[in-house]
Amino acid sequence: MVAWVAMVSVGALSACVHNPPDFGGRPSTPRAPNSYWRPPKRAITPDSVPHVAIPPDLEAKVQQLTLPDVVDIALSNNPLTRQSYAQARAAGATVGAVYGRYLPQVTVSGSGVREGSSSSGTSASTAGGVVSRGGYHSLLQASASVSWLLFDFGEVAAVDAARQATFAASFTHNATVQNVVLAVEQAYFNYNAAKAIRDADVQTVREDSANLAAAQARHDAGVATISDVLQAQTVLSQAALSLETDQGAVQTTRGSLAVSMGFPANVRYDIVAEPPNIPVQSIAESVDSLVQRAVRARPDLAAFRAQAREAASNVNVVRGQGLPSLFANGNASRTNFDVAALNGNTYTAQVGISIPLFQGFTNAYNILQAKELAKASAANAEYQRDLVVNEVFTSYYALRTATARVKSTDDLLASAQASYDVLTGKYRQGVGSILDVVTAEAALANARSQQASARWTWYSALIQLSRDVGVVGIHGEPQLILSADTTRAQPSR
Repeated sequence: MVAWVAMVSVGALSACVHNPPDFGGRPSTPRAPNSYWRPPKRAITPDSVPHVAIPPDLEAKVQQLTLPDVVDIALSNNPLTRQSYAQARAAGATVGAVYGRYLPQVTVSGSGVREGSSSSGTSASTAGGVVSRGGYHSLLQASASVSWLLFDFGEVAAVDAARQATFAASFTHNATVQNVVLAVEQAYFNYNAAKAIRDADVQTVREDSANLAAAQARHDAGVATISDVLQAQTVLSQAALSLETDQGAVQTTRGSLAVSMGFPANVRYDIVAEPPNIPVQSIAESVDSLVQRAVRARPDLAAFRAQAREAASNVNVVRGQGLPSLFANGNASRTNFDVAALNGNTYTAQVGISIPLFQGFTNAYNILQAKELAKASAANAEYQRDLVVNEVFTSYYALRTATARVKSTDDLLASAQASYDVLTGKYRQGVGSILDVVTAEAALANARSQQASARWTWYSALIQLSRDVGVVGIHGEPQLILSADTTRAQPSR
């Protein structure tokens, strides 16, 4: 009977237990795989889009930011640079912490005790009587102790490992700065390219409108069919649709540029209009020389090398844990009791050596693990070096292609414009067909669009190569050796 009651009680209690438990009246996990989880208030961290604070020196020209402006804003405002900076400083603090382990460790402590006691016994003057006797005592004690690790086989290695970790974090910060510069400059170039393509398509819409008017005039004059008008209208509608797409691309690239500066995408700003034909220069350095520069200059590669050296130093740190260490300890204390005869001072001093004799092979396996991790870190540094070489090689030829593409698109636009001018002139004079005009206009629109973005693509390729070589300046300067501008830029009409 008792067992049955116990089982019922346990079952009843189990029915009251939630698995997992509730928090604030809400379940801590979803109730079922096909349901949403409704979080309790304590699970929600309040957040909102912060108020954008434009730097005071840029408030007057927030609608006409230049490339140096957006780079400076990004470096000071982008969360990635703040994160890498804090991580580098945190790594630097570990060096002081490691040094501190090999300096004297001083501890001061004190305590105060007040105790009372009572006892029961038989009174000598009263037969069978019970009286209480007791008392109170105070104890004050202060002590100071010092310990000092005089010698440890892993000391030098531990300091070097911490130092290499600091170097790695600082190199990583440099790499983050270069990546932020790359991201913000490419976003800047993409925004300019989007606006250039939009402006080119605006010109195409004007030309298609003029062609529609010419087709309508020829139709009204009875020298063209309604088919000419319909074809011209279709081409104009397609151009207008492309222009609407371009308008959306301008806004999205503008938002991407804002985010790269560390701002919300909807911040109110704009950039200054760049000249239509920015000089384009060829790279004057060979790919082999750039590869050698990258191997020496890339900060992220230097960070991987520092991590490899840290892992190598850690081998000696672990090895030192199984070797003897020399230490010294000292202690001094003062005791104050309410009985004066018990007061006094205590001093101790100790110099000793600790010799690990057998640790169950733990240290041997730790050393083996540290050695293998050091090999893995060194191999990773070599692999990262190969990746750097490949990145430089790829971006070098991408820049050369972008350089050649600028001249090609200039030539393409010139020939397409000349062909279009000839065919539209003939059509408006009553010679030729609307199909020839439409074909020429499509070729011209395509050439104009490619020419509008070619130079910005070249700039993106240039900054990509600069970053891959590891020589991007703090203000976004490419710092590469370039030749004179050999392109023949043709302004779009």
